[in-house]
Amino acid sequence: MERDELTSLLADESPVIRACREALDRGASFRIWDGVVPANNLASTYRGREAITRDRGIPTLGIAAAVETLHALGEQPVRLGGVTQLDPPYYFQLLLAADAASVLACIGVDQKHQTQVQSS
Repeated sequence: MERDELTSLLADESPVIRACREALDRGASFRIWDGVVPANNLASTYRGREAITRDRGIPTLGIAAAVETLHALGEQPVRLGGVTQLDPPYYFQLLLAADAASVLACIGVDQKHQTQVQSS
């Protein structure tokens, strides 16, 4: 997938989608993985990650909405993608339709804590 194709899929104006699109516009790296995973498997994973980030005070965007979307999709296949912004450090997990033709949800996670944990 080309950068402009991915950017065009990020048309929603929710805060997390807008932030992800802006990161891409500023040159953030991105990757869309091959293969798919059932949405309900990811829902369980991200529900746990939501609790961990909340408990650790790590700022996130869109995680609760993404978990709801994944639950609603049931066993439908989902493709994963990611956008990595270096300055400020932020990671966006993209949850795409199996054919990568649409973004189903997006999760943003502040990565500043990674630097702090690694340098401690």
